[in-house]
Amino acid sequence: MRRICACCKKDLGEVDSEGGGSAVITHGLCGDCAFHLSARMGMRLREFLQGLGKPVVAVSPDGTIQSTNGQASALLGMDLPEIEGHLCGDVFECDHAALPEGCGRTVHCVACTVRKCITETFETGRSCERVPGHLNHTTFDGPDEICFLISTEKLGDLILLRLDSVDGYAH
Repeated sequence: MRRICACCKKDLGEVDSEGGGSAVITHGLCGDCAFHLSARMGMRLREFLQGLGKPVVAVSPDGTIQSTNGQASALLGMDLPEIEGHLCGDVFECDHAALPEGCGRTVHCVACTVRKCITETFETGRSCERVPGHLNHTTFDGPDEICFLISTEKLGDLILLRLDSVDGYAH
């Protein structure tokens, strides 16, 4: 199924549909239209994210989280100051981010699902939908693996990273 922006009719790519067919979903918004609409309404980024109803973080091209909504903060067990301005791997407490090289600079980061989806969406403008991934996370009880499904969408100069499903995250 093809998705287009309801405002400017820009092609937003393909999405899976349960019933098949080639109907167009016109209720999507491209990043530019969403940004301009929220700016005209005087809405701040955090307010915009709050209205999305799913755990979402807004990420810059280098993987730094710019803002988040309450659902994501609750899932991560962190307040906005602990999230905003930090790299995804640090916030998600990826074991590889704790290595001396840091998030995004270890040999392990090449295979990072979060990093790959953010980069692909920035470079191509195409969204990623419910991509499975995992990260290694050490708790007081020892090593643990967090499994997740994520989606990305470009919004101006940011990527909206939606946490569709997260198993094993216990804060």
